[in-house]
Amino acid sequence: MLAEQWKTATGSALLHAATWRDSDAVCCLVDGERHLGHIVKADEHWLAFDATHLGGSGTGFRLLGCCTTITMAKYAVEQVFRKDRGFVARWQ
Repeated sequence: MLAEQWKTATGSALLHAATWRDSDAVCCLVDGERHLGHIVKADEHWLAFDATHLGGSGTGFRLLGCCTTITMAKYAVEQVFRKDRGFVARWQ
């Protein structure tokens, strides 16, 4: 989805086999070794979480924001790894 579009647009793959696993209410971005982030449906919105950093209180995942569409929420999670390209090797 977004990962594949970004890979095609840039001509390079930056996340180590990271892919989205989707259900009706929860979607997770994972690679072979890690849970990188997830989005959770909350009523008509999607909450985006970075699973690689703690939240502000030091417990739980870091909340990235509340989005109106699933596409925007996935994009928010993916942005964490576009900023730190060395963290994960390539997209799948």
